[in-house]
Amino acid sequence: MTIEQALSNEVQVRGRVAEIFGDRLLVEDATGRILVELAETTEKPAAVAVGQILLIEGRLRGRTIEARRVALVTEDAASGPPAAEGPADAARVDRLLGALSRPADTATIRSTLEAIGLSPAGAPVRRNKHTEIPARDARGQAWSASLDRFGRLEEIELEDYDDDDVPPQPRFDPAELARIVEREGYRTRAAAERRPEHFEVIALNRQGDLVEVHVDFAGVIYKIVWIR
Repeated sequence: MTIEQALSNEVQVRGRVAEIFGDRLLVEDATGRILVELAETTEKPAAVAVGQILLIEGRLRGRTIEARRVALVTEDAASGPPAAEGPADAARVDRLLGALSRPADTATIRSTLEAIGLSPAGAPVRRNKHTEIPARDARGQAWSASLDRFGRLEEIELEDYDDDDVPPQPRFDPAELARIVEREGYRTRAAAERRPEHFEVIALNRQGDLVEVHVDFAGVIYKIVWIR
């Protein structure tokens, strides 16, 4: 593993599919279990079934692996596969659902925020199916971060942002929008879309996440929404 891979939480695991929940897999080996999320962009087999042994490459985000590539391990290649239990019974499913209903733990939230350059600035608060927590960036700006039940970021927004101060028309040439976004470390991936009081730009952040960057007509990046 390179330092770059370590810093980006890149992992590779092999395990048996124990359960399937829509676009999420519960994968297990002799040492434990972990959730694996499959995105539309994930390179994966045409079909995944319980009992298959998979080789999974992706990034660790809290208690979930966001898979970049999933490959089926053939019987020949799977000699000595990770030991695993048989099909999950009702009690094991209940335990998993119970874990999903709990908010992400403090350590997971902290590591998730630190991965994008934010530090917790208060206690997390549970809001139905997501958790909110105040945070600060390296410049001291205050943000409000929202994380889902897996401890993954849903969005961050400037804490004291006041849209009443936004000018009615852009103060910059829209052709400069990509440079405004890229100066902050994002790589644009689609043409900007104009909204009544802001622009939305699809981009990759420094961690390789696909996000929607909101830039107001004053040129301020005030909100980031993760796309999954």
